[in-house]
Amino acid sequence: MKDYHFENDNKEFDTTIRLDHINEKVKELEQNQTDEDDLGDKDEFLNAFESEKFEDPLPIQPAEEPMTFVTREPRKQPVYDGGQPPMPPKDEDNEEDEPFWNKKTIGLITIAALVVLGICFGIVKMVFFSNPLDKATEAAPMLVTEVLDEEELLVYDINAAKQKTVNLTPETVVYNEDEVQIQPDIIQMGDLLMIQMDQDGEFAVTISYDDSIKKEEITGLKADTSAKELVGEDRSFAYDKKTIFYYDEEEIRPEDIESCDVLEISGIGDVVWSVKVLEYHGYITVENAQNIKNGTFTLDEEEPVPLSDVEKIAVKEGTHSITIKGDNIESRTDSVLVQAGETTVYDLSKAQQKMGVLAVNANVSDYKLYINGALVDSSQPSVLPFGEYDVVILKNGYKEWSQTVTLNQDAVSVNAQLETEEQLATVVINCNEADANVFINGEEKGTAPLQVTLPYGTYEVEVFKDGFTSYHQTVQIQSSVVHISATLG
Repeated sequence: MKDYHFENDNKEFDTTIRLDHINEKVKELEQNQTDEDDLGDKDEFLNAFESEKFEDPLPIQPAEEPMTFVTREPRKQPVYDGGQPPMPPKDEDNEEDEPFWNKKTIGLITIAALVVLGICFGIVKMVFFSNPLDKATEAAPMLVTEVLDEEELLVYDINAAKQKTVNLTPETVVYNEDEVQIQPDIIQMGDLLMIQMDQDGEFAVTISYDDSIKKEEITGLKADTSAKELVGEDRSFAYDKKTIFYYDEEEIRPEDIESCDVLEISGIGDVVWSVKVLEYHGYITVENAQNIKNGTFTLDEEEPVPLSDVEKIAVKEGTHSITIKGDNIESRTDSVLVQAGETTVYDLSKAQQKMGVLAVNANVSDYKLYINGALVDSSQPSVLPFGEYDVVILKNGYKEWSQTVTLNQDAVSVNAQLETEEQLATVVINCNEADANVFINGEEKGTAPLQVTLPYGTYEVEVFKDGFTSYHQTVQIQSSVVHISATLG
């Protein structure tokens, strides 16, 4: 049995009577006393102990104010030696048990219920509300091939070399290159990211544009698709078959890249995985340049190239300056607008040609003048574009005069000397003997009868045959047809 001690006036602990002893004593006194007033108010006595705590001792009172109990002593209270009354005998008939649902029991049950409830809540939370992001794997480089929606990405896992889906949750944290948290909607196709997945590899815990990802802005590269390299004048970069090439959020082919394009390349180690075109190219084609002699083509401030080599050239999108020069045209400079992925046609059909004056002087008059096959007025000079021309002069009684003339300056003069044309006659030679040999000016022409064409003039004609006397005669030819009859004796 546990005793309770209270401090006395000397600040020493005295032995006290337990409340259940007091209750039993009170019951005993009630049975022996019929006059309630003589016994005093038992409720007042019990109320004095109602606040007693059974587990902890009462606080110590200061010395100057000793703790006292306010009670009315029962009449004829016996005093016992030793300061402690003996245990009263139990009264089986009047014994009153302490009720089970007292404050202590209720408090203990409440505490136990709270403990059990807390344990159950922890189990339920762990089973049904556990955060899948609590455990995560190491961050790995992944290439975003498609943004399905704000909560789902299609990526290529570079380390695992496979395509997979990455889910985003409200707990997913995204960092930019400066390690500042940003919104996930900034992610787009072609981004090369370091992604940390949960333990099951389903949800993204953190996503970062990590500084371990090499990124560079560069121009002057072309794709060598056979070697899978981006090749420049002094540098080259390897890329993978899964590398994404894209412009304006649209995927393009590696061979679509031109050296004038401005690229942003992102890679891991020595391999480029993402090629984003910042400034794309268009094309310029030149038409109707075939009539320009020794033409040159100059783009912006670059070196001139032969116009004949310009068919379709790639240029950066935007406004460009084109300068065309040629021997037969006036130099011209035009501004053209080139749009990305489009072809701009530069037409030279309206190029202003250089003009010059061609003057033809001949030693005869009243002739016909032809320039490139066209009859022109021979009495005045011809104004023509720079170029080459076939000039022909015809006049009866004179030989045809022709020459190719180059007009490459303001004025060109041509002097034509026509020669008289030889008059021809048809000479018919007959002989009284068949198969006689005919010689004209000592040159054998054949056997009679014979017809030859000869210019006007004087000729020595001989006809002979073995066994016969020869024919010899000087003939003056001055008409278009001459007949000669030779008789052999």
